[in-house]
Amino acid sequence: MAEERSRGWILTSDSGPLLRTALENAASVEVTALAPVVADYARLQRRTLGRRDLLASAGVLEAPAVAPDLAAKAQASYLAGLPANDPRRITAGQYDNVMSALPALREAGRVLAEGPVPMALDQGDLWPGNICCPIDGGGFRFFDFADATWGHPFGSLAMMVVECVYRWEVPQPADAVNLREERTREVIDTYLRQWTDFAPIEDLRELAGCALRVAPLNRTAAWIRNLEDAGPEDLDRYGRMPWAWLEDVTNPVYV
Repeated sequence: MAEERSRGWILTSDSGPLLRTALENAASVEVTALAPVVADYARLQRRTLGRRDLLASAGVLEAPAVAPDLAAKAQASYLAGLPANDPRRITAGQYDNVMSALPALREAGRVLAEGPVPMALDQGDLWPGNICCPIDGGGFRFFDFADATWGHPFGSLAMMVVECVYRWEVPQPADAVNLREERTREVIDTYLRQWTDFAPIEDLRELAGCALRVAPLNRTAAWIRNLEDAGPEDLDRYGRMPWAWLEDVTNPVYV
């Protein structure tokens, strides 16, 4: 409807209340609040299958997680090479932890590349703040595709998984990410059921584990990019975010 390019603002028609607001106002958040969201999102992704060239022409790049070992090494090297007083800089120990994970990341990338589920659009930031609730009997509406990439579709669940683990206070071991808690798994399974024409759900869970291990590389890349021209105040506030995501690739994910 209108735009203000100098500030990066756009004005659009009302798409309904944010899911984030609805969840904040709810007495409790259960599977029934999140499962329909990921089912709708999977159906949106499926409409992008085979549309790589079209999306590339619109500026959607290939996801860093498509080559996870190479992306992890490049990102860790960049962060380790920053000045000592830069909040984004990682330590030698953190760098070594990423290097130790490279073989597992390479294998996860191979499993995904050779698997039965094709590449699709990854919105890149699928959390309740970027989702509008249904209005007039329609479905959920997804927006903010600034970090969208072309990659394995299952990696899109990364932010929603964080939402589940945080809201339901799912205990996590120090050396892995365990998503087998009943409610979290049901949200994931609801998403995966939209893809069972490609493989049985047991196989899809294995693929999801691989995709969710490498997906943080996409978030790391987004944060590195977003902080390139950041001033001191923003660096102090957000400087640890690249490592907060990159660190996640050092642990296996169990779905």
